[in-house]
Amino acid sequence: MNKSMKNKTLILSAILATAVLASCGKEELKNQQTDAALDYRSSTIAVAAWWVYGATDLESAAATPRQTNTISVINNYMGTGRIGFQRWSQSGSNNFGRTLSSTNNGVVSHAFADSGKNWKAMVPFAFGTHTASGNEAIWTPGFANVNPRPVNMGLFVTDNSSSDEDATADIIEIGDFRALDLTVNGNPRIAIEQKVGANWVRVARSDGNTGRADLVSFAVVSVRTDYSVTAGAVSAPTLTLVPVLKGRNTTTNKMELWTIPHVPVMNVGARKMYIFP
Repeated sequence: MNKSMKNKTLILSAILATAVLASCGKEELKNQQTDAALDYRSSTIAVAAWWVYGATDLESAAATPRQTNTISVINNYMGTGRIGFQRWSQSGSNNFGRTLSSTNNGVVSHAFADSGKNWKAMVPFAFGTHTASGNEAIWTPGFANVNPRPVNMGLFVTDNSSSDEDATADIIEIGDFRALDLTVNGNPRIAIEQKVGANWVRVARSDGNTGRADLVSFAVVSVRTDYSVTAGAVSAPTLTLVPVLKGRNTTTNKMELWTIPHVPVMNVGARKMYIFP
């Protein structure tokens, strides 16, 4: 074989070898992605926080002492696509809230704890995708002492979708709350308003350098914001509808969850519940 033919053969062999390696690499990557997806669906997300007396207990149950500890939000809890909330002292089927069926099952991608204005304690939340509708959703324990122990869910609604109760562009309305996509002094802002009587009253609006954001979607979820502890047991729970706005920060390009601030000041101010990594 002459030198020219030999070089051509070597080049062809290198090309074929590269193609084989690339094919194997793609297949291996595909398998890894599939494995990761399966692991994700069965994953557990830890939420560490300071839990006050009774913060993770059902109504009429003995109040757990206050402490810093970790709760778990579990995907595919007990099978069939459920989501479960477990305290550090719970395992197996023991929980303080889980989804029930296709009506509220889903897959959680993020979990966190939050405490709003005049709330009794930190409350755990899970964010992810509602299986039946494909919409993003937010879940939190309902704390009702029944079996199974329920969670409350809010579905995120996008502008002018079938669940948006206002046909106006840049306004998403759900019941007595609505989210607005605004421009204020040339800056993108988001706001939340609540209906009081026949009027819409602004209860939150982003501001400042960290508050430049575009509206993405909106949800309302029922949250246990207050309770009492009587004779060592949790009692008298208060459930409050809490608006949650999902926005895209135009400075960082990160997604964020916003809600009503702890102390509203002249209709300006909104509070970030969670910033997505």
